[in-house]
Amino acid sequence: MTSKISAFLVIFLLILKNSIYLRAEDDKPPYKVVLDKLVKEKEAEHIVKTDLTFDKVGEEVLVNGQMEQLVDLDNNYKSLIVVHHADEPDGEYKKIMTLPKKGICELMQKQYKNYFYESLKEHANAPDPDACPIVKETYIIKDYPLDSSKIQKFLRPGYYRIEGFLYHNDQEVLKYSIYAHVDET
Repeated sequence: MTSKISAFLVIFLLILKNSIYLRAEDDKPPYKVVLDKLVKEKEAEHIVKTDLTFDKVGEEVLVNGQMEQLVDLDNNYKSLIVVHHADEPDGEYKKIMTLPKKGICELMQKQYKNYFYESLKEHANAPDPDACPIVKETYIIKDYPLDSSKIQKFLRPGYYRIEGFLYHNDQEVLKYSIYAHVDET
């Protein structure tokens, strides 16, 4: 399965996969996150142009492609993430978490740096999480495997709708929704 997505979406997805703050026991069985659907609801091609894919290879999903960032991103650009969960694929989604609106540099220096920069830089010319602003650049990513091993204790089976928003000077400029499910392995 191949789906075109934005690099902004990749960042939000990976941060969200590492930010599902659900209480869980340490002895929970392992889970895997499966991406079902990616929806670009509002584009911002004056900020980024992307040609990225999620490629399912066996049981693994690999991210490939490029992102052309057309402007420097600083804390005048803010992100907001809302996570919804349903027990069944056709069930009612209930909001389980909202990550507060946060500047892009802060997001990069915390969630991005702490959860996936080390593995991402092996597969991409990924931006330095400590550099602010994030300067205009074309980023290339090759065979980056999505990995949920760092967040096993926060996962629970079910279906997720994850909404990622980008704001510039308090105006919404970008919105993506990700649909995924979590299975026991």
